[in-house]
Amino acid sequence: MKKTVSLILMAVFLFSLVPLGKFASAMYGTKIIDGSLNDWKASDLIATGQNSGLDGANLDRLYVSWDEQYLYIAIKTNNTQSWDVAYGIGIDIDPGTGSGYTSGGDSWGRSVEFSGGFAPDYEIYFWWSKASGMGAGNFNTWAGSGWDNNGISSVGGSFAYTGDTTTGLQTIEIKIPWSALGGKPDRIAVMAWITGSGGSAVDSLPADQAIDYANIGNEWGDTDTFTSMAVVYVAPKTIDGNLSDWSENELAAEDTTGTGTDMGNLSRFYVSWDDQYLYLAIETNNTKNGGMAYGFGIDIDPGTGNGYTAGGDAWRRSIEFSNGYALDYEVYFWWNDGKASITTAQLNSYNGGWNWPDLTDMGGKYGYTGDSSTGLKTLEVAIPWSAIGGMPRKFAVAAWVTGESGSAVDVLPQEGAAADNADEWGDTDVITEMSGFEMFIPVPELTISVTGPSVVGLNRTAIYNVTVKNLGSLPASGVEVKVYLNDTPLSNWTISLSAGEERELTFVWKPNETGRYILKATVDEDNLIKEANEDNNAFEMGVNVMWVGDIDVDGDPTDWPEVSLAPNSYTVQDGVFIWNDASGDQRTDKDQYLPGKRSSHADLTEVGVTKDDRYIYFLFKFRNMSNIKIGDNGATFIAVPIDYKDDGADWFAGQMDTKTVISWNLQMVINLCSDQHTGQTHAVAPGGSGLKSLLYFVNANGEIVPVEDSIIGVDLSKNTVEVGIPLEVFGDARTFRFQVATGFSYGEGVWNFGDPMHNDGISDIVDTISTENTADELIDNVPDVYITIKFNSIVESADVLSMKEVRERERIEKLHSTIISIGKYYGPYHFEEDYSRYTEIAAELGNMSLPEDVTKRLSELQNKVADLLKMYNGGRELMNRDAEFAGALKIYRAYTGLKKIVGEMEEILRKAQEGEYAREKYMEELAKNLTKDIDGNLNDWGVEPLAADDTGFGQNGANLKALYVDYDDRFLYIALTTENKASWRVSYGIALDYRDGGYTTGTDAWGRKVSFTGGVDAQLYFFWNGEFFGDKGTGNITSAQLALWNGTAWKYEDLKWVGFYAYTGGAENGLQTLEIAIPWTAIGGEPEKLRIVAYVTGQGGGDSAVDVLPLQDAVKDNAPGDEWGDADTFSEFAVVTIE
Repeated sequence: MKKTVSLILMAVFLFSLVPLGKFASAMYGTKIIDGSLNDWKASDLIATGQNSGLDGANLDRLYVSWDEQYLYIAIKTNNTQSWDVAYGIGIDIDPGTGSGYTSGGDSWGRSVEFSGGFAPDYEIYFWWSKASGMGAGNFNTWAGSGWDNNGISSVGGSFAYTGDTTTGLQTIEIKIPWSALGGKPDRIAVMAWITGSGGSAVDSLPADQAIDYANIGNEWGDTDTFTSMAVVYVAPKTIDGNLSDWSENELAAEDTTGTGTDMGNLSRFYVSWDDQYLYLAIETNNTKNGGMAYGFGIDIDPGTGNGYTAGGDAWRRSIEFSNGYALDYEVYFWWNDGKASITTAQLNSYNGGWNWPDLTDMGGKYGYTGDSSTGLKTLEVAIPWSAIGGMPRKFAVAAWVTGESGSAVDVLPQEGAAADNADEWGDTDVITEMSGFEMFIPVPELTISVTGPSVVGLNRTAIYNVTVKNLGSLPASGVEVKVYLNDTPLSNWTISLSAGEERELTFVWKPNETGRYILKATVDEDNLIKEANEDNNAFEMGVNVMWVGDIDVDGDPTDWPEVSLAPNSYTVQDGVFIWNDASGDQRTDKDQYLPGKRSSHADLTEVGVTKDDRYIYFLFKFRNMSNIKIGDNGATFIAVPIDYKDDGADWFAGQMDTKTVISWNLQMVINLCSDQHTGQTHAVAPGGSGLKSLLYFVNANGEIVPVEDSIIGVDLSKNTVEVGIPLEVFGDARTFRFQVATGFSYGEGVWNFGDPMHNDGISDIVDTISTENTADELIDNVPDVYITIKFNSIVESADVLSMKEVRERERIEKLHSTIISIGKYYGPYHFEEDYSRYTEIAAELGNMSLPEDVTKRLSELQNKVADLLKMYNGGRELMNRDAEFAGALKIYRAYTGLKKIVGEMEEILRKAQEGEYAREKYMEELAKNLTKDIDGNLNDWGVEPLAADDTGFGQNGANLKALYVDYDDRFLYIALTTENKASWRVSYGIALDYRDGGYTTGTDAWGRKVSFTGGVDAQLYFFWNGEFFGDKGTGNITSAQLALWNGTAWKYEDLKWVGFYAYTGGAENGLQTLEIAIPWTAIGGEPEKLRIVAYVTGQGGGDSAVDVLPLQDAVKDNAPGDEWGDADTFSEFAVVTIE
């Protein structure tokens, strides 16, 4: 079931189900009192009637609206006959207090009474005659003990109706000044009814239980006590997060399917407004605190498709719109889970690209409730109409919640958009349903704007478009539109505009003097047409008229020479430097989030530099910029650090997380996600003074500095950006160096390639000048290529240099010098010292009895030493003959080779002195007595498992399956199998109890918190070096020990010297099988009975067991994540009787 889409559809549904006496909220709006209900909208509807079955007394709908002067009430009937009846309306200005009329006969003596906290202070009455139709209307005031009767007109009100003596009253509209009601309260209660010439009511709005509709014929003469007046809020919302002043009438959508997550679950979405603000509110069903973004979308002209539809919304979320919906504004909030508060609130406007001003800076307000346990609970927002272009005739809204990136996890009203993919955090959501509203503006509402270049070349023709709109609900004729240049009339028109019409007018201007000019356009500047808002009838823009040199800075590259170059090469021809950058070499990691899902608009293909008598000009061409408009989130950002004098800085503008390889003095920044010329594809503008200017400059201190007469030209259809910098900027310099880096702009900086929310040291450059692709160029996070330009009257020469090549030359030179130094000093000293040690070790080993293979290896090493000695002496001779580098290389190779040999011989000597060769021989002989192949393969095991887990207990990297035990006269054999699915860093322990006494409590042989109810005499322990908090480990057993309990402490043996083991498994799935053979002699002899338990513990001392065989409750007494750190006592052992 989908959420309700439009209040127009919703109102009938709501008020047929809402219990009597529900709160409602009348929407702000002025009405024309003419009997026609065309200007009453669904949002004004506060009650829908129940069919009375009476042809001449059948109420259908009750509407209420208000403005600052009047309360407006309208009634529609379903009458089909004309009867003699009275129509009454009660108004309670302080509902809930019971202060006013309650009983004893109302102002026309009808048996209509009130209870439940309702007591009307005023009644409006009309008599409808069957024969003559509408009679006089009364406005009656409760005086405390009786009624004061007045005419409606006498209190400043009026009414109008439709109907005749055939079908009876059809509609009636009434307006009553607030002054007649004692001023405008916060809320009122309203009810309408029909009576006869006496008696009680036979129908009411809202339909009240006092009327027995099933027995309507007896309703004329009883007494009716109403308890269900509609309580209507007529005051501005209090923006405090408390939604008690919101009502069902303002409910735009609610959760019907349970879509959402524990951190982002929208429950209800409310919409309201008055003359100053659009109000939005949400209520959530969140049960967990998490960092989330809450968004509202506003389409001020639904059905036109004008506005944002796709390519990443204001906060780069993958939320798109179709079906005629296109956003003009988004309101976004960030719920910071760490602070349990909203830390960012923005009102984002879309004009082909997004802007990001703070909501409060635009005059907006917000309030919320929430906490660190359940996150955001309620949020209400007040948005000034002035911040979104005034009150529109129609608008549509939607609400959603997202994470730090990706798409929505809940949407209202269209829940299905956030429930169409298994991964709702990372898909793209297309919203095709929004809650729609209409407002009646009973006068014309004229606005005006101008688009055109803000920089014009001297004696060049500029074209400007003037857009005039009528946002009101009535037409306007004889509309005067005028354009002024520095207050001198330039153009004028007289036009007519129907309601909702938009007209575009064009004028041209060819300036003949340089300077700063003000273009001003006005509509109805004499206020001859009454409008809802007279403050939006003028528009001004500044225009700079500038001298034009060899290059016309307009974004058209045709005044630059066309050259044919290989990719990643350059030329200087006729005073013009051109670099041809390889196409398609940019980083593409962010393509899926960009406009058009491609990054070609930041893929540099050409960079040019030239000059004339006044300017240095730069040219930047790109592969394809058709996917963006100026102002788009993700539009092209170009940073150009320029070094023309000593000292400077080493960072790229836009917070690119990247260092420059030159020390620069001035950095030129081009920002196409600008708040200038938004939504356009062509612009010419002077250098600006803000981070969102199309062109600005920063100094080495990071300060924006003015560069007078600088100019930028952009033409996205020609994939070109041009910039002119006055020559005075460079002072006396005749050489400068520069680098180029492009990025994706979000407004004041560039998109991050690492952490999306923070600067993290990972370069955010998309493309740069390089002979490699950009990803390879930035492998060390530094773009190494820079360009040097030498100029006089023209650009005379250029060099494209790589700091990487400079560093490599320096590295080779340093290495050359180091090797010679080694050959002279370090090498000879160490060779002679190591040769002396070699001689000593060889003499010692010559007097020892060694295995045959070791003796053979020593002979091989002796021959190698002789060769190295020859090489060393040859190197010394070359050094003495001034062949230093060749000689040093020989000495280096000789001394490093000898050092390795001495190290190997030291190890041979250690093994001989410590008896390892004898122990290896012993283990070789011992292995000949094995009756199983100890290789990790259990195919030669013929016994059933001594203990097995058939329940599936265990964790991915700590899951024991079966324990096997076998034996012969010489050996105890033990084997384990697992069902591991991951390689974790864990320890495998096997405890043996085969005599009285033994270890019971405390920490076991490896310091694990494992105890036993029966004493254990020996433990086998194995360390599996798997993954541990991101450290992958080696994926194998790195330690294996046999530990024997001596009554007070453990004695440890390296298992390889007392027994045998082998295993299978690896880095993908951890230990799979483990096979062990222990000589009976190693544990004190063959016992009559053996008790055994095997378990898995954590990787360090103080950990406990998480799985055990035989399986027992000790590892089940905590949640799996908590089992690692408790203490475990094992009481169950598998028993083997030795025959």
